[in-house]
Amino acid sequence: MLSDIKTELKPLKKQKLFLALMIVCILRKTLFNRARDMDAYSSVDASASVAILMTIILGALLLAKMGKIKQEIRYNSPFLLYYYFAAISVLWAGWQSLAVAGYKAVEVIVSFFAVMYIMHCLKTIKERFSFVIVSLTFCNVVYLIMFLRSGLGHDNAFPLLAITEMLLLLGGVRYKLFQSKHVKHHFVVSALTIILGTSTASWMSLIIGLFFFFSTSRKGINLGLALVVAVAFYGAYQLWGDIIYSIVFGHKSQEMIESGSGRRELWEAYIEGWKDSPLVGYGFIVGEKGAIASRYIAFATNTAHNMMISVLVNTGLIGLFIWLYFLWKQCWICWKYSLRKNPYALTCFPAIIAMFVNANSFPVIGSEWSPVSPPIYALIIFIFVYIKQDTIINSIRR
Repeated sequence: MLSDIKTELKPLKKQKLFLALMIVCILRKTLFNRARDMDAYSSVDASASVAILMTIILGALLLAKMGKIKQEIRYNSPFLLYYYFAAISVLWAGWQSLAVAGYKAVEVIVSFFAVMYIMHCLKTIKERFSFVIVSLTFCNVVYLIMFLRSGLGHDNAFPLLAITEMLLLLGGVRYKLFQSKHVKHHFVVSALTIILGTSTASWMSLIIGLFFFFSTSRKGINLGLALVVAVAFYGAYQLWGDIIYSIVFGHKSQEMIESGSGRRELWEAYIEGWKDSPLVGYGFIVGEKGAIASRYIAFATNTAHNMMISVLVNTGLIGLFIWLYFLWKQCWICWKYSLRKNPYALTCFPAIIAMFVNANSFPVIGSEWSPVSPPIYALIIFIFVYIKQDTIINSIRR
């Protein structure tokens, strides 16, 4: 196992500075996180100061590197376009929200560019895909350390990474991108995170991802195979329904299940608030941070707990249209190149479907930067840039 880990990390040696800065950003919101009052989200404490400093340093370093990643930036324009729009939302959110709407969007863009540059510097498609897997595992290991330290397992964010990683690993083994014996440690970490995280949304998303996984062959999505898999899933539920139900929903009551553990009322409150500014929303993150929802519900949170609602309340219908284009484009790329029998497209497709579904419980993208965002950025970049590149390379070799 140690030799496998060394092999995975060796290509990253030349990117120590960028990786160190990214790791500091992740750790300050996880192992070294300090709880803050929800009303103080726009204030600057020691932790926020570290985030701002890391963003400035990364931004300054990237200015000298932008010429090298012009092509990658162009390929990722569907994703970046939304955050460019989010950045200018300060114009209607009000300049008093510059530290929120402006900075939070810039933080995502800078982090995304940093991941993009790290992947650009890697030499092969295989190394870049390995980087996606390693970054997912790193964050899940952080979660396991937090679990060991606190004994508190339930989480909505890290299980999202774990199911994404699990599906990528299954696809990678199935399509011979790597051998299972070389990624056993990744399987163990992702499985533990899924089990200990006890996230119903993640379990359900994993099942949906597995449906697409088993409905896919080297010829792409096979509708006939999908029907067979659907019948098999239905049969499994009929035979072991009670066991599956207890695993997915745990000890939740019927009322909690039907309301999404209270999220339904929260979502309805955000939708009511969005109706007062439907076209452009309230400004990136400004609309999501509780004040809007609190007009219609007795409690408020720092997140809408839903990717699509986050986009809608923050940036309105215009932002939603841009975001839907990004989601469609990514799925279309995987679909298109899966039909060309590209193993990376076949592997990534079920993973991103599950991730998108799970993001409607925890907005890992479509909202502000979070410590679980960088691995998802890596996956997005890989799909937009390197799947096509791999297909071209393989066609030339033939």
